[in-house]
Amino acid sequence: MSKKGKWILGIVISLMFCAVPAPVFAKTTEVVTSSSAPMIARIVLGLGLSLGLAGSAMGLGVSFSALLGGGTDNFYKYIAVALMPATQGIYAMVIFFMSTSILDTDPYLAAGKGAIMGLVLGLSAWYQGIVCASGIRSCLEGRNTMANALVSGAMPETYAVFGLVMTFIMK
Repeated sequence: MSKKGKWILGIVISLMFCAVPAPVFAKTTEVVTSSSAPMIARIVLGLGLSLGLAGSAMGLGVSFSALLGGGTDNFYKYIAVALMPATQGIYAMVIFFMSTSILDTDPYLAAGKGAIMGLVLGLSAWYQGIVCASGIRSCLEGRNTMANALVSGAMPETYAVFGLVMTFIMK
């Protein structure tokens, strides 16, 4: 038998071994799926918390790098603007701890809350850091734009609050 024939025979035998016990595995897959929903919801909630905290950390990194560029004289003047992305991390922790109580009763709802938490809070914190860094830079250039920086930084925060409220409304 040629090398090509041995490969074909090996593939056919492998497919036969996979096809014969397939009905047995199909029955066990159903049982595993129903009991794995809380585990999958825990993973989604954990990823949502991680994304919310990571977005907050990235936003803080961007805004504080702009703040540190202004030197020590201006550090405490504009620190309120630089700290704005930190709230999304707090929101993510609130949603996480609020959703852990429903993991066993409604895992799909918990997973939905985790997905909202990760996407909305992570992205809004990251972009809020960029907006805050721009506001800090504008203030450091000598323009009187502190109020503008605070208002502009509050706009991504609004959507983070919308995401937080939506997780409370979901039933």
